[in-house]
Amino acid sequence: MNMKVTKKLLVIGHRGANSIAPENSLKAFQKAIELGADYIEFDVQESKDEEIVVIHDENTLRTTGHDGEIKEMNLREIKSLDCGEGEKIPTLQELIDLTKNKINYNCEIKVKGIAPKVVNIFKSANLNKNTIFSSFIHRELLEIKDLKVKFQLAALEPTSIGNLKDWNYKKSMIMNASSHEFYAINPLYKLVDQKFVKMAHDHNLKVFPYTVDSKIAIKKMIKFGVDGIITNDIQKVKELIES
Repeated sequence: MNMKVTKKLLVIGHRGANSIAPENSLKAFQKAIELGADYIEFDVQESKDEEIVVIHDENTLRTTGHDGEIKEMNLREIKSLDCGEGEKIPTLQELIDLTKNKINYNCEIKVKGIAPKVVNIFKSANLNKNTIFSSFIHRELLEIKDLKVKFQLAALEPTSIGNLKDWNYKKSMIMNASSHEFYAINPLYKLVDQKFVKMAHDHNLKVFPYTVDSKIAIKKMIKFGVDGIITNDIQKVKELIES
């Protein structure tokens, strides 16, 4: 079957190109650029000394082997850790310095209270047109909206297995994002079908499902007409889009 898509389908590298480099590392973001991703998706949190750093977990154990809470560590301590292949946990500013004008950003706000500071970093870098902010904490997105800054906002949606086939649940998810006039909705890919995408589009929402890695799932997302795919395997998604 010809999977060639006529509209631009965005390829979003989940935590960078983390299938070939340590997740959320500068190396992973550089690899994502080299592979031709449209966006890099990454997570931000705040250190004890109020530095914004790029890491998914609140604890550093899984990625570095050191059992420490980000909010209880200062930047010097965080920078002493190895997150794989000699890579260090980057600050948000380091990420921007490396990648600015080379790729777009999907920045996930992981914790409460840091949205204004994160927004200011992107605003200072004149990246308003290149950045989507996403979060499971929708109040953080609404706080960004209240700042009256021109950034696109995407609602991340938590999902339990029991909700996968519940249309009322899916509908309420879409209606909630629409009511806040968000730019996009980022659902677990197993929630997405043609009906979901159509309703989202009818409510002026883009659909960026996560985290789509298998060939079968990628083909389904393309067929359903999603606007972008958040993936650990940038190369595979690009090949299937272009096939």
